[in-house]
Amino acid sequence: MTPMVDVVMCILIFFMLGSTFVAPELFLTSNMPAIDKAGLGTEQTNNKMPDVRMNIVLKREGGDTWVSAFDSALLKMNKIDDIDQSSNTTIREYFEQKKAGISDSVQIIVSPDRLVPYQDVITIYDYCMKAHFKQVAFAPAR
Repeated sequence: MTPMVDVVMCILIFFMLGSTFVAPELFLTSNMPAIDKAGLGTEQTNNKMPDVRMNIVLKREGGDTWVSAFDSALLKMNKIDDIDQSSNTTIREYFEQKKAGISDSVQIIVSPDRLVPYQDVITIYDYCMKAHFKQVAFAPAR
């Protein structure tokens, strides 16, 4: 009986530790609109597709992450452990300036490269939320 209890406890610990890695991703909200009955969906809804979609593209070159937001030139992101975060502040302020001239119906698509660190994607998402964009979604990594 004792070896069986040991095996069950090991399996229980394994599943408890494995399930904690999935939880932080549940807190990212993606406000993709539903497709109405005229489209592919089966649910009828009042949500319509937004008027305009704007892309924020994240690329990784060398050891640096570059951001191209709203068809702008590439902006270099600071690393998380850099003391000088002036580039990230510039990106955040750029998002806030763009939000001032954009309606709430615009959908922002964050499109990261496969090599972009997860933290950089979260940083850009955080800047979108601080700029008060209403509809932010993620594109699959390319």
